[in-house]
Amino acid sequence: MRRPFGVVSGPLAIFVASAIAAGGIFASDGARTPDPVAPESSPFAELCRDAEQGNAKAQYVLGCCYNGDHGIRKDQAKAALWWGKAAAQGVADAQYFIGLCYYVGDGVPKDTAVATTWWRKAAEQDHADAQYFLGLSYNTGTGVPKSVQQAIYWLKKSAGLGNKEALELLRQFGPSPG
Repeated sequence: MRRPFGVVSGPLAIFVASAIAAGGIFASDGARTPDPVAPESSPFAELCRDAEQGNAKAQYVLGCCYNGDHGIRKDQAKAALWWGKAAAQGVADAQYFIGLCYYVGDGVPKDTAVATTWWRKAAEQDHADAQYFLGLSYNTGTGVPKSVQQAIYWLKKSAGLGNKEALELLRQFGPSPG
């Protein structure tokens, strides 16, 4: 979960920054978390419109918002819905997060096979955390057939991208071929 905004740029980055700032203001005043129902011209309303029009980056960020980020009330089913839409359009961060949702059954029915399918899609785009979780899945046989060879393959890729947990797990495997 190190890369929650890996695909955010331009106007969406401005929205994220303003939403974080607004969240801090609400928190410091002791006020309740604002509802995601916003005036038509608010940044949140613009984000919703962009997401509904199929903008994959907006869909990803909206999923993050409904995950409880940026001062929006948490609704895991809506987070999973929007991450799923962005994931289907190839957004690696969204693929990783929807995989987590399916793995634990948060906002969607628990399904480890579906989780690993999404992690594989993100892993093939060099998403280090997805590679790590895919490696763990192969190591334990969760959602995929158990395969130490596949586990090592994905963990090496993840470690090569700087994932320290993957590197530590590889050390536990000891010397391996390849």
